[in-house]
Amino acid sequence: MNAVSQVYDLPVTPTIDCTVQGRIALPGVVMELHHYRFRGQQGGVFSSPRSFLDLALSPRPGRPCGGYGGIEQGKACALGDILFVPARSELHTEWGEGEQTSICCGFDGMGFDHDGPDISDDALRASLDVRSPTVREALRRIAAEIAQPGFCSEMLTQAIWLQAAIELQRYLLGSTSDGEMAVGGMSRTQLQRIADRVEQPGKPPSVAELAAECGLSTRHFFRQFKVATGQTLTRYVTDRKIDRAKQLLRQARPAIKIIAWDCGFDSAAAFSAAFRKATGVTPRQFREGVLH
Repeated sequence: MNAVSQVYDLPVTPTIDCTVQGRIALPGVVMELHHYRFRGQQGGVFSSPRSFLDLALSPRPGRPCGGYGGIEQGKACALGDILFVPARSELHTEWGEGEQTSICCGFDGMGFDHDGPDISDDALRASLDVRSPTVREALRRIAAEIAQPGFCSEMLTQAIWLQAAIELQRYLLGSTSDGEMAVGGMSRTQLQRIADRVEQPGKPPSVAELAAECGLSTRHFFRQFKVATGQTLTRYVTDRKIDRAKQLLRQARPAIKIIAWDCGFDSAAAFSAAFRKATGVTPRQFREGVLH
């Protein structure tokens, strides 16, 4: 595959290697699979004439952070696995040494038009950590099509991309919404924030983190969550992680050990035990039953 990215201009430096592992180019958007190798601590300013959307398919190295006002002014936030950078914005970033694989998309406007709405300060902050399961799933499906093209891959990818672009815009437009009150006193926005945090890849957030996300004390959070959902937090998290695992197992890739990490388990063995307890079959048996 051509090592020159068509998504954005990669910096020419001995501390960064980037391999473009695959590409699908459509009108208004280019999508690529990138594998990076970073040597030493990294930092810089990212800016592009096109908007940029990135999903890290493996953990970002170090403690990645960024900010539109500059890191030195104390305006940096932790970068999530999904990162959106609007066209012509200057994002100051820092990250660590290691390797990373990403699905990277460069596109015009907001993805399905050429203008797009002005982006608010709240939306800019939200763009550094896009906590949308629907955007994440759409980008994963695009990555799978790039890695293993099938019948009418470009047509299917175009449809998936349209969904991702619409869901991204909905997410950013809703980043300043207070939401309506749900049963038990937790707002729909609070419940959505919990769902988005729980469905992020890797270790599930702590109770303290979820309570802080909702602006509640830990004790009050436990009580309100149970009333609003009818579930304990432990059961809720387990159900969400197992449902996520089922979605990933319906495809031939990724490997089960990668799914285990994605769903927050310490090992493939721990994942297999939890999955079997919840479903009655192992992850491998579930995948074989679905694919054959």
